[in-house]
Amino acid sequence: MKAKITVNREKVQGEVSPLLFGHFMEHAFGNIYGGVYDPGHPLSDEDGFRTDVLELLKEVKVPILRYPGGNFVSNYHWEDGVGPKDDRPKRFDFAWGVSESNQFGTVDFIKLCRKVGAEPLICVNMGSGTAEEAMHWVEYCNGTLDTYYANLRRSHGYEEPFGVKFWGLGNEMYGPWQMENQTAAEYADSAVQFAKAMKAVDKSIRLVACGMEQDAEWNHTVVKRLAPYIDLISAHYYGLGWEDFGDVSEKYEESLYIPYQIDERHKLTLASIITGQNGVKNEIKVAWDEWNMFGWNFSTVNQDETYNLHDAIITALILNWLVRNCDTVKMAMYSTFVNITGALHVTKEGCLKRTPYYVFQMLANHTGSQLVRADVDCDSRITVHDVRRLPFGINIDKKNHVVTDKVIDQDIPAIDAVATAGDGAVYLSVVNQSLTEDCLLTLDVPGLSGKAVEKLELYSDSIRNANTADQPERVTPASSILDGGQPVPIRKHSVNVIVIPQ
Repeated sequence: MKAKITVNREKVQGEVSPLLFGHFMEHAFGNIYGGVYDPGHPLSDEDGFRTDVLELLKEVKVPILRYPGGNFVSNYHWEDGVGPKDDRPKRFDFAWGVSESNQFGTVDFIKLCRKVGAEPLICVNMGSGTAEEAMHWVEYCNGTLDTYYANLRRSHGYEEPFGVKFWGLGNEMYGPWQMENQTAAEYADSAVQFAKAMKAVDKSIRLVACGMEQDAEWNHTVVKRLAPYIDLISAHYYGLGWEDFGDVSEKYEESLYIPYQIDERHKLTLASIITGQNGVKNEIKVAWDEWNMFGWNFSTVNQDETYNLHDAIITALILNWLVRNCDTVKMAMYSTFVNITGALHVTKEGCLKRTPYYVFQMLANHTGSQLVRADVDCDSRITVHDVRRLPFGINIDKKNHVVTDKVIDQDIPAIDAVATAGDGAVYLSVVNQSLTEDCLLTLDVPGLSGKAVEKLELYSDSIRNANTADQPERVTPASSILDGGQPVPIRKHSVNVIVIPQ
């Protein structure tokens, strides 16, 4: 296979927010307890955080963390998780059917963010919670006046406000799996009251409304009511559902459709933003604040073999898509980074870097602040299949609910690439999606002649290869220095970053 990438450094197509490389934290399945937070562990610091996990979060330059959910938040009352830990009550967790100790709470989350250099995003309880409770949470975090909750924070030892900039207005409130789920109209009316109350404390906060990426009516209704208050609307994506699907590597061509399905749902969301404002354009953007190739509940969810090179390829393709759409996507959170379907498998014995970890390590450290034009000419194409495991266009209110098994074929270039620029370099993120063909990639970049380029490559001889306790470094990146004037070899089923000095 031969391909050519032509980069026009002068054609800036958008500003790339570092918040696209964010991650998601929830009180669930070892994500926090026994994951990032494990008091008493030999590797934990004075605040109970696993130092090995903190270092790995810093390696991927995590820019923002979303907390505390997720489904968990719809029955979470934040005051249970502040103050002396011996006084915190144990509660029944409606979302996951377990006992919640509340040993990890708001202050712990802020400490985590500060330790790893991330912005905090706090999602408020719009299930069993009230607008007043959310207002008090903002006051506790950001309040500067002589008021009860600002003083409560001070009494806990934190004189200065935390300055939490980003807040989410509930999580998936359309879903029957949430406590006190709502219709679109109910949610919109309630969210207005929450937004008014929260902004009364701190008018500078930025709000993320709860969107539904498969329901134009939901988003239209929400934007129509909330446009004066919100900065972003959320969207979620779990590509291979929440059920058993066997060896996903047998569905490789099907899974290559995932970025295209995300794109379809993104366009639906953008259209809803426009119609919800009757054609008036403003600065409301999209936050893909939960995404992963996998849902959380399937038979091999805890097996490291699941998170193989195939998973890394899809992860890289989604990140390329996010960067490519940086004009309308300003925030994204991988769900989750630690345990469950995460990039890190954390146990008492240590941390295993699953293959998606290296994708984030490569791209978060080698993506510029500007998206620049990159044209890909490739002589090999792949037919991808969308069998609509999660049918596009489901209305969550069950109106016009049509499930189809129709197979949609689409021919795509075997090479997927996006170009960014910044810090004196052009960065190319290149994914060879072909299972069988290596590629000779010609680079047409101004000023490249005579320069060496660095190539980082994540590759293994089979897409089923994964990092495990027995083989923890089976799939890891390799670095090489190449002559930029010669075609760059891009191996089959590989993830690559090419760094071109300017």
